[in-house]
Amino acid sequence: MASYLELDIDSVARIGLMFLDGDALENILLDRYGHPDYDFDHFNSCKITLLKLERMNPTLGLTAVLWQLRPDNEEIAVPVAAGTALPLEGYRPCPVSPALGQALAGEFGVTTRRSESCSSHYYPVRNSDGEIVGALELLEGLRPHVDI
Repeated sequence: MASYLELDIDSVARIGLMFLDGDALENILLDRYGHPDYDFDHFNSCKITLLKLERMNPTLGLTAVLWQLRPDNEEIAVPVAAGTALPLEGYRPCPVSPALGQALAGEFGVTTRRSESCSSHYYPVRNSDGEIVGALELLEGLRPHVDI
């Protein structure tokens, strides 16, 4: 059996997706139209899983983020939960990148290079009905972690 330090990013994501509650992600925001009112039970459930993912293989230097589309404009994505650091885009809604869009369409493990030392890997998150309700982004690379 492999050590946890031997897990690659896709293996970490597969484990994380088994524990991430897509129904909780779907219901984190009480009003998905732009008001940051959270259901804290659902938020905390997702946040704890993201924190565990980031620590699963410390050699990868992961930052975990959950994204959702705005229901009124599916060309805009919102980071609704993050582990120890915000995504590179910050906390505001932003245009859906091609890689994020592919993950939200169901493609597994879409990778995009952010810089020499950082890349993003996107994975679809499904609810209990099998519908894609968001995406998990695992940022890999050297980047300082700041508690938020």
